[in-house]
Amino acid sequence: MLIRNRRSVSVLVGMTLAALLTLPAVVLGNTSGPIAQTGGMTATLPLFGSPLKVVVTLDVVGNISAVDIDPIGDFSATRVGPHAVSFATADGTVQVKIKAKGDKMSIKASASSLADLVGSGTWSADVFGTGDVSEVAYTVGAALDGTPTLAIDSVAAAPAGVVVDEMPVENKTDEKGSSASARIAFSFEGFVKHLKIKVSVRHEGDRVARLSFELSGKDKQKLSGTLEELAGAHSWTGFLCDGTPATVNFMVNTDRTVSFVDATPAATETDSAHGFTARFDGTSTKVKVNLTQNEDGSWTLMVDAKADKCKDTPAASPTVDTPVLPGAEHSDHHGDSDNHDGESGSDKSGDHPDGGSGDH
Repeated sequence: MLIRNRRSVSVLVGMTLAALLTLPAVVLGNTSGPIAQTGGMTATLPLFGSPLKVVVTLDVVGNISAVDIDPIGDFSATRVGPHAVSFATADGTVQVKIKAKGDKMSIKASASSLADLVGSGTWSADVFGTGDVSEVAYTVGAALDGTPTLAIDSVAAAPAGVVVDEMPVENKTDEKGSSASARIAFSFEGFVKHLKIKVSVRHEGDRVARLSFELSGKDKQKLSGTLEELAGAHSWTGFLCDGTPATVNFMVNTDRTVSFVDATPAATETDSAHGFTARFDGTSTKVKVNLTQNEDGSWTLMVDAKADKCKDTPAASPTVDTPVLPGAEHSDHHGDSDNHDGESGSDKSGDHPDGGSGDH
């Protein structure tokens, strides 16, 4: 897997796409596991009327390196692995599950009733790895018929130049339960990430209410402009599964072609009709670059990385600030599937961060 090198972005912090295109363009490094560039995320949940803060920290290749809960109360860790960490209260009535893998990262809390989750909270993350944190404030409520409600109170996006697209809250009810979900898209210098906040209620089971947060994003950068604006030296940077820095350098030429320059570690380059593909030797990780002309005469540069899933790369178990139950630790990348507490049909879509993105 390749993960965006956050250090390579520091020189571009605060630059808008328009400003970027006035220079010999530098493509921001990103990966098919772009969630790693965030360094993690934080959610404050209105559990039993009091805020429960969950802080997730990721390493440079997207493994969970730490999860902290405040207040700890009587929570214990029931699972501790590089892609999945779970906590439960002593009586088992509340669970908190964290997952991070590939292009998705999520926090889910489940409780006995919707009333346990009613209230206001926040979600925050350094969405594009620039050092600037975006924050979303929300409120969970209950309608007179017992169905959940969700309101997005505010969205503060950073750095300057991030475009926010907030979709209307979607409400669903069927024979198995009901839900309210909100989706927010963050766009910055050709990259897009999506945040989904969802509250749901099932009609059966011990934990019938759930509040979840999922951030997702793929390794695709799309820059558009005139040929002159896009022409120049470009560089894609990232990490291999073991944390080895990786780079692909290339040129956009004024004769409407794209030229591969070099790569570190070594990569094999294959030309295509509108660009090239560079595959790092000994891996299935590749970076595809295309330059195409649009109907209006402008040009689009697309940089798309597809990566190894790193399933054979060892990773340490993350640290947690709660007691750890016997048998909870898992230090490898296997066995990360989960039964998701028997989610109903009204609470399944888009809630599985270990699922394939269709890109790999």
